[in-house]
Amino acid sequence: MDSGGPSGPQPPPKVRAYKKTPAPLLIPSLPLPPPPEAASYRPLASIQPEATHTLPDVSNSTPEFPHTQPRLRGVRQNAAEKERQKFEKMEELLKSLPFDNLGDFLAILFHNRPHGEPDRRGTTHGVMVARFLHGLDNIRMSDILPLIYHHRSGYPSINSASSDEQDLMFATHGSADEICNARPYMSTWATRLVAVEVRRQVGRLTKDDPTDPTHHVHLCAAANERSKAHVVTWRDLGHWSLKKLESRYWRRGAGDLIMFITEAAAAPAFEDGVAVVRARRPHPIIQINAIASFIISRNRYANGELAMILGIWHFACKSHVDVKRIYCRFGNSVADSTSRNAITSMTAASLEEWRSDVRVGLEGGKMPVFLILDNVQEYFQVNEQGIGRHNELKVGTAGTSIVLDECAPGAFDAKDHHERVAKNGRRFLTPDALFDDLDLTHIGRVMPLHWARVLVEFSPHFEPLLKAIATLFRSSPIAKRRMREGRKMKVQPLGTNGERSTETQGMERAIEDFEHQMGLDPELAKAFLFWIRGDGASYANILRLTKYCTPIRNFPNKISTPEIWHTGATDLNSTSENHYGPATCSDPSSLSKCSSTAGLKRPSNIKSCDYYPTVRNLTLIWTAHVLDCWRVFFGVEDLRVHIESLAAKNELPDLDAILRDAKQLTERYTSQAAILRSLSTRTSTNPALANKIPKGSPWVPPVAAPSSNAGEEDSDMPGLADIVEGADAARPPPPSKDSDAPKVHEEKDDFDGDRVLRNSQIFLTDFGWWIEFASAVPEGDIGRVWEIMKLWIFKFAGSSHQNYMSYLLEVYCLLRYESSDALRDTILDHWLLNLSGELGKWIPGDLLQEHYNRWLEDMIQRHGGEFDNKFYRQTISPNVDHFLRMKEEIETAFSLKRRSKTHTSPHQRDELRLLLTMFKEEEVHLFREGRSMGHAAVNQFARGVRRLEAGKLKDWLDKSSCVGDFIAEIHRLAADTPAENPANTPADNRNITMHPESEPPIMNEPNSHFPRPPSSQSTHSTSSESSRSTSSNESSGSAKSFVSELGAVDPNEPEDDGDDRSGCRLASGSTMAMWSDPETARMEHFDEGYGEREEEEENSEDPVGQEEEIPDPKINPYLDEEQVV
Repeated sequence: MDSGGPSGPQPPPKVRAYKKTPAPLLIPSLPLPPPPEAASYRPLASIQPEATHTLPDVSNSTPEFPHTQPRLRGVRQNAAEKERQKFEKMEELLKSLPFDNLGDFLAILFHNRPHGEPDRRGTTHGVMVARFLHGLDNIRMSDILPLIYHHRSGYPSINSASSDEQDLMFATHGSADEICNARPYMSTWATRLVAVEVRRQVGRLTKDDPTDPTHHVHLCAAANERSKAHVVTWRDLGHWSLKKLESRYWRRGAGDLIMFITEAAAAPAFEDGVAVVRARRPHPIIQINAIASFIISRNRYANGELAMILGIWHFACKSHVDVKRIYCRFGNSVADSTSRNAITSMTAASLEEWRSDVRVGLEGGKMPVFLILDNVQEYFQVNEQGIGRHNELKVGTAGTSIVLDECAPGAFDAKDHHERVAKNGRRFLTPDALFDDLDLTHIGRVMPLHWARVLVEFSPHFEPLLKAIATLFRSSPIAKRRMREGRKMKVQPLGTNGERSTETQGMERAIEDFEHQMGLDPELAKAFLFWIRGDGASYANILRLTKYCTPIRNFPNKISTPEIWHTGATDLNSTSENHYGPATCSDPSSLSKCSSTAGLKRPSNIKSCDYYPTVRNLTLIWTAHVLDCWRVFFGVEDLRVHIESLAAKNELPDLDAILRDAKQLTERYTSQAAILRSLSTRTSTNPALANKIPKGSPWVPPVAAPSSNAGEEDSDMPGLADIVEGADAARPPPPSKDSDAPKVHEEKDDFDGDRVLRNSQIFLTDFGWWIEFASAVPEGDIGRVWEIMKLWIFKFAGSSHQNYMSYLLEVYCLLRYESSDALRDTILDHWLLNLSGELGKWIPGDLLQEHYNRWLEDMIQRHGGEFDNKFYRQTISPNVDHFLRMKEEIETAFSLKRRSKTHTSPHQRDELRLLLTMFKEEEVHLFREGRSMGHAAVNQFARGVRRLEAGKLKDWLDKSSCVGDFIAEIHRLAADTPAENPANTPADNRNITMHPESEPPIMNEPNSHFPRPPSSQSTHSTSSESSRSTSSNESSGSAKSFVSELGAVDPNEPEDDGDDRSGCRLASGSTMAMWSDPETARMEHFDEGYGEREEEEENSEDPVGQEEEIPDPKINPYLDEEQVV
């Protein structure tokens, strides 16, 4: 193109030709733009090649460039012009519509032909409507409906003739066709449409979920053989959860409509379209409750969603019958009768499953279960007495079957056990062998750790060491035989019966009933031993049965062990009896004086005390003794101030240093040699002793105050003498010579020891063993428990509880002489129970049974009847474990934080401060020559060693070995062979190894607390005696050496009254228990009553003293935070 413009005729412009393949774009030659003065464009057709072109006026029009092609697009318009043109066209369209009104037009536009009739719409009509309804256009129904609903003309004004339709928004009644205005009609139409859909969805939820085979909407309480309904089982309840129910409602609802509506109604607020869930009363739980009520309202048999579960939960919680009726009317629960029938059906199913498992185990060649039993009793009062209606003691027997989950093959082989019993290896048991079997090395290691724990818990500055101490308790060498972590044992309570287990014949019938309930086939079980456990009286009766019924009913196949909790409770009674002293005792080492100083209640009967209060008080006093010993060791006036000063200087000792100091303190205050030295000034103050107790101030015996002269009247306070005489007359008389109360101890004239110091040493030793026993149980360390029980053999021998000495000797001989390695390991591994699998929640079996008994006895008070009737045998007793656990499971399912059962006792800091002040002022833990203040505790361990050595063990062996002789004679007659002389039978002196890494008891280690026999090179000086008692490496100890050196009788020791109190009833005291903290192993009190802290009324007519056992403990000293159970 020439810049000056065309100079002559030009060929016509070439138009772009389109072929199958696009041709290159040909741009025609354009003339030069017109000059600036040109006013307007000319038409494109008038442009000539030789014409002069000028620029158009762009002031009020869109600039256009001349083209040789016709314009394909219209003139560009802005949005306002387009909107205006649309409204103009709409106006023209509506005027030209051949319809009566807009409604007529819309009815034809959205005509929906009936099924089977021809479509009268045109093609364009049908396509355009289909595209619109399918949302294929830019404007969809979601844009149109809000315009109609929110149109100001769709809502009647207050002055219009149809103003009454303002009240018809979302109307649920009346005819919707009569509503004229659009918005009321649309809301009413939508409301009724949603109602129909909600009803349809609820109808779907009344049927089983086809995708979940465990889901059953209808849980039948009972059914006959012809019924196809699913009968409820505990497994069904175990599969139930609110989370699963919520997900099912969301999944099965068409469009989640019902959940959406209930969430919109229940949710407190929405953020970004998401419902806010509150921590308190979360709305999803309220939604599920509402929907479950809807379902059971539609279908009265659809009780499996929530009603059946809550009905059984109400029964487990012992809800009042009126509460059950109201909740049943709400649709939240089934009727009480339905709950009872369901529980009875579940009992039959669970017991049948249990019997099947037992049968399979027996057929597989092993004994799969063992039994724990106990007597149950409740005093039933009748308000309106008459013939046949009077107060009586309801008595029965309850039992629990437990799976032997870790049982080696052949462990319960009856033939092997009988052969070992026939050898009568127990005849060769001697006090020396029994004493040598004590793992004194372990005792010397673990007791300093308890003393260190007391110091660490005393000050918050040592708090970081708590976890390290807990780790030491749970690791070797302190830990001896700990149960496997995470182990959860399976139990099945059995139906109660009305037999008296305290009688021999009653025990026989009770055991046979329990065996029948468990499915122990006599033919299949005759080749196996059956392990039965119980408290002291039950254990004694089982032993009698094995003696008297050996030839019949397979009773020689029964083995038994005494239970752990009752053993510890008996030792607590023994300690209380030994250390309380006279009620008005002034000896600061006596528990009576300590209780008076700290404001603690002294038990009314120190020989059979309330369990929990006694444990709490004695633990406080023992802790105060230990802390005062630490104060004396550091040589300070105030232990707390001393620790704070060390913390300020950053000079706190580490754990190793504390343990070294604690070891010295235990050797100084809790060793048998130290207890003996306190009887003599010569042995206590010998300068050759490296670890002796410091000497205190000289002891001055108190002088009795002169009696007041009644004839002299105080001029300042006239009448004072009469008041004093009246007060003296009101005081109880002192105990008589024949009274059971402790008598005031009087020393002989030549006594130069320190009786107060000796009392405190014996108490620190005795209760220190109990502390170790109580702390080892929740940890599941049966090895530590068994070591204390072996020490208690000697301690019970020296106390008034002689029966428990026999019980522990019997189980000792069972484990050592009459059990294979597999049987011994199985017994030890199942002596403690854990039903939760959590750390620190192991409990003795008898305590578990007592928790069950408490529930049963409470039901007797509520419902009456006997323990052997159908209600207790089939409804209550077999399901008591489920009842106790169901309450916690329901709390967890409803997102409730598990209610802490830790007993929030008031702190005892003030009481501890008073005790520490008294111990410091009285110099209790310093040696003061000649001090004696009317109380003398007995070293029951030393006395027990002397008694066993003097012939008590021989007498017991003569009585207990008759069973072995009898079985040996039976075997001889069966084999027709000459009898073997038991005297020539070698003793099986296998030691009971508690832990693979444990060492045998070494008596010559420095941390041993017991003496050794003197070597040939040693002299009989005091220093040599101390050396042999703490650090001798010459020889091992024995009972004879103990008696010869340190077991000599204290010339001033009180004599035993000869009263055997082994069968005394233990008072219940409280429902508290203890568990150990999983992190710090700290003991905390726990309420296993699941919130049912009901006070028990004391009844003077209750003849419970007739029982020969400890039948009713309500406290667990080994549980801590929530359970047990």
